[in-house]
Amino acid sequence: MFTQIIAGHDLHEGGRDAAALGRVIADATGAKLVVAGVFPIAVQPFAFGPEWREEEEQLVAAIQKLADQCGAEPEAFPSSTPARGLHDLAEEIGADLVIVGSSKHSKLGEMLAGNVALTLLHGSPCPVAVAPRGYHENAQKPSAIVVGVDANAESGLAVREAAGLAKATGARLKLIAAAEPPPIVYGKGAGPTQGASELMRAIEEMATANLEKAKSSVPDGVEFDATVVRGEAAETLVEAAGDDAILVLGSRAYGSLRGVLLGSVSRAVVRAARCPVLVHPRGVQVHDSAADKAHAGSAA
Repeated sequence: MFTQIIAGHDLHEGGRDAAALGRVIADATGAKLVVAGVFPIAVQPFAFGPEWREEEEQLVAAIQKLADQCGAEPEAFPSSTPARGLHDLAEEIGADLVIVGSSKHSKLGEMLAGNVALTLLHGSPCPVAVAPRGYHENAQKPSAIVVGVDANAESGLAVREAAGLAKATGARLKLIAAAEPPPIVYGKGAGPTQGASELMRAIEEMATANLEKAKSSVPDGVEFDATVVRGEAAETLVEAAGDDAILVLGSRAYGSLRGVLLGSVSRAVVRAARCPVLVHPRGVQVHDSAADKAHAGSAA
């Protein structure tokens, strides 16, 4: 499970939302929480004037204040962009989760990923979570951990991540496989619905098979529900999660190894969800700290 979490703070309300979600997950998993802010570095050395130092001082003070409020460690990190800074800091300290807030343009209680979140979701070396706007006002343990299931290997990683998070938080795990109706294609033949029912049945059978495989990977002691839902994948997952769960997704099945790459479903979800969303990168194995310790003990 998670051992070191970064909550990104940019002096806006989104930073408080990220820190609040980080505190909830850190308390459940025993992870160390770091509240981090990125201050800009000048392109040229001589351009680093008083205004840059003043901005840095303001950021450091704000980070320290928020870190004190949520019992975290502060970290001010220099970089050319906020996303690059959080990425580099995650690699430097070995963070296994980076959390950011939603865009300030999103509606209260809903999510809209801003530029920093989207950039991280396309290249982070570890899972990335986005907290909905206003989350800090009513932050609490989730009632459920909802995970999207499909045929990709990334989905399997997401299921194991979600199962670990459900066990840590005491929430119920919900496995959701969306059976998306095929698009209607007009052309020659008996009409647009020719063969549609057979195709839909095949899609539902495939979703059921994916769900059965996912169920077999859930560890003992984790209570879960497994459901095939007919409908568009992003809408199905957002509706299933509601506003008091954490929604876990796998990243797209291609792209750089050990990197998040946002697919169409993930992108739609992080723009519409009402609860925190966590996206797991491809090629990164989920670690169970208890299992790791047990293995280490047996090897000693």
